[in-house]
Amino acid sequence: MEQKTLPTWVAVDWGTSNLRVWAMDDSANILGTVESPLGMNAIADDPELGFEGVLIGLIENWLVEGAAPLPVVICGMAGARQGWLEAPYCEVPAAPADLAMGAVHPDVLDPRISVSILPGLCQRGDADVMRGEETQLVGFMAQNPDFSGWVCLPGTHSKWARLSGGQILAFRTYMSGEVFALLSQNSILRHSVDETWDDVAFVDAVRSANAQPSGFLHSLFTVRAGALVAKDGAVVPPGASVLSGAVIGAEIADVLSLLRAGDEIALIGTGKLASLYQAALVVHDHKATPMDGAAITLAGLARAHSVVIG
Repeated sequence: MEQKTLPTWVAVDWGTSNLRVWAMDDSANILGTVESPLGMNAIADDPELGFEGVLIGLIENWLVEGAAPLPVVICGMAGARQGWLEAPYCEVPAAPADLAMGAVHPDVLDPRISVSILPGLCQRGDADVMRGEETQLVGFMAQNPDFSGWVCLPGTHSKWARLSGGQILAFRTYMSGEVFALLSQNSILRHSVDETWDDVAFVDAVRSANAQPSGFLHSLFTVRAGALVAKDGAVVPPGASVLSGAVIGAEIADVLSLLRAGDEIALIGTGKLASLYQAALVVHDHKATPMDGAAITLAGLARAHSVVIG
């Protein structure tokens, strides 16, 4: 029987709703992957679950009795105040080594593992926090060491981070995804938003958001009013396209106001949302090809492992 190759360390991205685990060797090869819906919220809601128990249940087949403890490097919500063990935020400006050295090490009952939980990132002047995305930024910097500019990570709360000189200098969070969900599901605009989509309407709304940044609140109501005042037979732009363009357009218009000469823009993410940000940036003559977030997260965890474990 062929003996299976066992990992030399384990990488974990522990989110609010789910987690993903990778078995790794010292050459950065992925030997196995496991996913679970037992994110931080599930563990907090069930007193019988625990972070260590969930982790062991997922990686049991990778552990060896009597061997040296298997290093486990974790990013994300396991380090939140409600998580496994709070990993205090690291303050910007921060280099990848600063984040790695800020890792905390919870006591574990199982002698087969040793655990390092990476910190999040905070900003005090223009108050902001992130937890999990910083590891993607570290992975991005490992792959793009000469990058200088802004990196966008679309999501419910989109993050934009300024990188230069191998450091994370500043970042901004935009509640764009949450605002779109609230307006499209719980406001008067719900009567005008369905699954109909039009790319031209989206692009027009992005362009209008940049041309009239102070008119954001007014532009929202036009999503409803446009359908009410349209003449019979007139083509009404789909509400979802206009609302999405207005919200994402306002976000990008604000970021563009912060750009300096020579700044680049990069985009981390996949799927429809990332493609919308890509299209919105094209409106402003910025090309940004979406990059796979999972691969970049893993690159960031590998960078942290090299510092924490050596």
